[in-house]
Amino acid sequence: MPSIDWNTVATAGATAVFVTLAVEYVAKPGMEARKERVLEDARLRRDLVTAIMDLALSAAILITDVLADASAPVKQSLREERRRHYDRMRRRIDALHDDAGRYARAYQGAKRVAAFQYLNCVKGVVLSERTRYQQAGVMHSLAAPVATILEGTLAHPIRFQNARLKLAELVADTEVPVEPEPAGADRASKTSPPLTPSG
Repeated sequence: MPSIDWNTVATAGATAVFVTLAVEYVAKPGMEARKERVLEDARLRRDLVTAIMDLALSAAILITDVLADASAPVKQSLREERRRHYDRMRRRIDALHDDAGRYARAYQGAKRVAAFQYLNCVKGVVLSERTRYQQAGVMHSLAAPVATILEGTLAHPIRFQNARLKLAELVADTEVPVEPEPAGADRASKTSPPLTPSG
């Protein structure tokens, strides 16, 4: 019957204990921290795209035409709904811009640039002299390209690149000074949502 080398057994046992402790106290905390960062970044990416879609919805309500023969109560209801959505849009943009660094951190490369471009652009638009209708038009047009970029994959490189070019073009358009309103123009559109595009 072969003899047992107890030194080898002891060494193997000590090694197993050491490896287990090393994984438990050194590697595992790092893995858990990385897992938490990955999950947090995924949540931030979902939240940002959801917010972009919400802003697009509010913007769509602000730019929707009302029929000329609509009754006075319908027009009043639309005014109130537009006012509510504009206030909601402003609050959402303020919150997004305040956390711009956290949202951008969840992306890398071109997607991070696009996130910063969008968040800075929408904040600038609501601070500009544009009417509410004009602001909403910009929000609505930005939504599709930025969402395409943020959710894009290498499987669709042409769509991704086209969206990047479109976003850059739209952002550049917002940097052009707004045309002043003609003398005598109704300035109510700066304080309340218009009922028509020309409002």
